Amino acid sequence: MSDSDGQLVQSTLKGDKEAYGQLYDRYARLVRVICHDTTGDYSQAQDLAQEVFIRAYEKLNTLKEPEKFGGWLVSISRNICREFRRGKFRDRHVLVGLDPPEPDVQDNNKETDQLADLHEALGQLNEQERMALQIYYLEGQDAKRTQALLGISRSGLYRLLEKAREKVEKFIKAQQEKNEK
Repeated sequence: MSDSDGQLVQSTLKGDKEAYGQLYDRYARLVRVICHDTTGDYSQAQDLAQEVFIRAYEKLNTLKEPEKFGGWLVSISRNICREFRRGKFRDRHVLVGLDPPEPDVQDNNKETDQLADLHEALGQLNEQERMALQIYYLEGQDAKRTQALLGISRSGLYRLLEKAREKVEKFIKAQQEKNEK
């Protein structure tokens, strides 16, 4: 049986680096998804995710409720993404002497277009709607875990998911109709 977040936080605070590694393994994908949602770039998302875990580690002793580590980490992720949007991290490669990443070249096939439409549809959602879809569907978290991370009730989560799905579906249908013309 795996340790709870609270147990892992307590072990980390006592100097057990492996415990923090387990927290990292548990939440890294989710944090990268949140960061990628902001950057749209895998490499930048990786950099921001690293920043999230470094900052969380440095501030771990300020976490009042260790069992709520996941929600706290999501908050840190959102804050760092806000900083990124304000420009604090955008040109970091310049500071370390690296060339900016080359843009990805994408094929113009149907699958790529559909993926682009989906990404654009997700971009039309508000932050909480995007987060709900990402955590519940992309991360495969159950409803209880998703609602805890978002800080909403179970019924609120289901309403939020339904609203977000409807918006995505409406946007995709509009895109398909536009493309057929």
